[in-house]
Amino acid sequence: NFIENQNPFSISDFRYGISIKAIKKNQEELIFQIKGFDFSFSNALRRILLSEISIFGIEKVFFYDNSSILNDEIIAHRLGMIPLFVSPHFIDYSVKKKTQNFLKIILNLRANHPNNFFKNISIYSKSLKWKKYGVLKSFFKNVPVKPVFKDILIAKLNPGQKIECECESLIGIGNNHAKFSPVGSTFYKIFPKIKIISEIFGKEAVFLVQKCPMKVFDLEEFPLFSLKRLFVSSPNYCTMCKECIDFPKYVVPKIRIGRNNQKITFIIETTGIFSPEILFHRAIFLLVGKCNQSLLSLYQNFQKEEN
Repeated sequence: NFIENQNPFSISDFRYGISIKAIKKNQEELIFQIKGFDFSFSNALRRILLSEISIFGIEKVFFYDNSSILNDEIIAHRLGMIPLFVSPHFIDYSVKKKTQNFLKIILNLRANHPNNFFKNISIYSKSLKWKKYGVLKSFFKNVPVKPVFKDILIAKLNPGQKIECECESLIGIGNNHAKFSPVGSTFYKIFPKIKIISEIFGKEAVFLVQKCPMKVFDLEEFPLFSLKRLFVSSPNYCTMCKECIDFPKYVVPKIRIGRNNQKITFIIETTGIFSPEILFHRAIFLLVGKCNQSLLSLYQNFQKEEN
């Protein structure tokens, strides 16, 4: 494999050479391509998205009644993994005022199976109801707290069984527990680079098109010899499986594959708490804050050495 554009890092090139192109965008997923972005920054953004953005999650569950087949611990774990929608402005306010350690949002779960029929019933996340109390009642007047998805299964109840509990949700980060992570998955892929060294025609071209599992190659008309010629149609689909270069040693290679380290495809898949645009925006701000903190530490160390 080969990697193109191995140039030393330059602040001016980074500032004026970076570009972002959105490929796919919806409420739960964002895919975009970045040019001129270093791997270290991409990995830093990925780690921030996974573990350093604050959200609300159920931390403690107090059971008053549980006659279901599931133990209290299992139900509490299932409740803790349910993503909760809380206004991002309220989270920002809580973090800024440093009230996240004692500010609690309470949700109640009350579910029981009537005895008038024998089939079991399913209890979903829509049964979680926000408890309105104190100053939070006015905070969430227009944007109430609720589970992001209403159809997450919590438990099943047989006739006569009952669950009654109270859930305390706190602000946390994914570094403490996965339930506080606002993304289901976030990763980046280095853009593949495929070069056809010498022209490939006819049966050999057809064979390579059929051999590639990701359909990266295609055929085009070559009027000079009235033959089909191989060309790279979809390089972004390449998974580096190396099927196109897997030939015996005595065969002269005609294709080279590698990666372009100046072009990255970034994928953000959220849990629905925030839109991916908001998450990316917050990750950038946190990264800038980390850079400023590092510069301040260096400046303070230089001052100490001078003194």
